[in-house]
Amino acid sequence: MRKYSTKKCLLFPLSLLSVLVNLLLISCAENKIYQCQKIILLTQKMAQESESYRRREDIKKVLQVADIFEETSQQMKKLKIEDEKLQEYQMGFADIYQGNADTTRQFVAALNDKDIDTAKLMQQQVQQLGKKEQEFGAKMKDYCQDN
Repeated sequence: MRKYSTKKCLLFPLSLLSVLVNLLLISCAENKIYQCQKIILLTQKMAQESESYRRREDIKKVLQVADIFEETSQQMKKLKIEDEKLQEYQMGFADIYQGNADTTRQFVAALNDKDIDTAKLMQQQVQQLGKKEQEFGAKMKDYCQDN
């Protein structure tokens, strides 16, 4: 018959508790990573879908890009994100995509009206939104990689 010391018996439950706490912390980290991934996948999908329509001269195709931006904005808003900081990024991307949709439509309307000044202004706004999206993406990436 083996004798167990009291010290060994106490260490086992503490070791088990330590493992359980680590698993809990890992699952929380995965939760953050999973939430980051949901946003990233949607932004990548947006980029892929809109890329095929960019630099087109066909007004219908340009308006399809606006529709894609608006649809992605709505999808972004519907994502279930619990992390408060990620919610800020989520809503930021949704606003950027909605802004792109609106500005693209205004650009097309200005072209149809032969209002070159407004068309140029809308083009500048789209470029500014693109820069804002890149900056937002970089900040979110840093946040998602920070454990």
